Amino acid sequence: MAETDAKIQDNAYFYGLRTEDITWDFRYEDTKTFTHGIHSYPAMMIPQVARRLIDNYSSEGDVVLDPFCGSGSVLVEARIAKRYSWGIDLNPLATLVAHVKTTLINPKVLHDDFVNILYQISKMDGTQVSQPDFFNLHFWFKDNIINELARLKAAILALERKESRQFFLVTFSEIVRLVSNSRIGEFKLFRYSKEKLEKHNPEPLKLFISKALNNIEGMKDFYDACSKNYWCRIIDADSTIPIAEIPAESVDMVITSPPYGDSRTTVAYGQFSRLSLQWLGLAEDRARGLDDELLGGKPYRFEDTTLNSPTLDVTLDYIAKQDFRRAQQIKAFYIDLGRSLKTMGHYLKHNSHACIVIGNRRVKGMQLQTDVIICEIARDLGFNPEEIIVRNIPNKTMPLRNSPTNVKGLLEDTMHKEYIVILQKI
Repeated sequence: MAETDAKIQDNAYFYGLRTEDITWDFRYEDTKTFTHGIHSYPAMMIPQVARRLIDNYSSEGDVVLDPFCGSGSVLVEARIAKRYSWGIDLNPLATLVAHVKTTLINPKVLHDDFVNILYQISKMDGTQVSQPDFFNLHFWFKDNIINELARLKAAILALERKESRQFFLVTFSEIVRLVSNSRIGEFKLFRYSKEKLEKHNPEPLKLFISKALNNIEGMKDFYDACSKNYWCRIIDADSTIPIAEIPAESVDMVITSPPYGDSRTTVAYGQFSRLSLQWLGLAEDRARGLDDELLGGKPYRFEDTTLNSPTLDVTLDYIAKQDFRRAQQIKAFYIDLGRSLKTMGHYLKHNSHACIVIGNRRVKGMQLQTDVIICEIARDLGFNPEEIIVRNIPNKTMPLRNSPTNVKGLLEDTMHKEYIVILQKI
């Protein structure tokens, strides 16, 4: 323990890298400009943070990588800023949304296809459309809602242009969430109470029309703002393992916001996406187990893995005394995070920067110093930690409280600040 304490003292300067800066809060900024508002997604990086980092650490014509791209906020801003970009994510819904948000589609074409969708629906009756068949369909959707969604999806799939089909399927995905029997505003799936369910009578087509018109307007702004000369390529893959499509040392900047913890007890990306994935027919075999594929979801033989982070060692020791299994889950998350940092280094050119936006969550009453842990792990991987910018989170879509132990009624406050860790590859 004395040796660990000495190491922590040696690494105390990482805490000194923290600087609170309210100019990074962007409290009153519109975060849904261009295509950013096409589809909701948990813990989205706000575009102003992404754009400022892109401007500070890259130049026009550079290649930007987001290895946890989510719904594509960084990639949208990279394209507007005239950068080439790569995006990686394991969630098929995220990669579909990111693809649609970063693909330039003529708004006139979208408007014509939107009218075509409404025309196709007007000709249908309930007997002409086959309904989906997936686990718990009738638990999560009322029968009349299932019928209306099936008609809407059939009309979208009848469109000739692939890009238009994908655009309107993403709009459809958002409506699936809104009209389901799951409580709005939750990332995990919680069914409405019997009393509230009786009053829950949404109108899928009406919601779709409103959302589609807004999305077309967002695409018009994006279409007008972007040059066609800069590509964005998105891959459904594991960010802890190097991908052959992205050459080693070919990336000028990494900017990303990885999960703040494992999906089971932090933000359940898989549960958030499940109903959409099932309705869209995307990775149906993975939809119910997606959270097990994300950071911290894989089992490890911990004795074979060493992370040179004294701060993490003390944290795990404290939590293990209360809950050994929980400590193992936390270590599994940081093992995956460490592997993703190593992979970022594989892609990055020397002297280039990785900007990692993270939150320091609480477990068992202890705040995990993830920003400092990242600095400690990254130093062993050939990075020089330069700065940690601390910003307040005024508007980010995160649960205000969560259950870090998954024990009903046992809640803790989630993050109210983000830490932007600036690393330079040596």
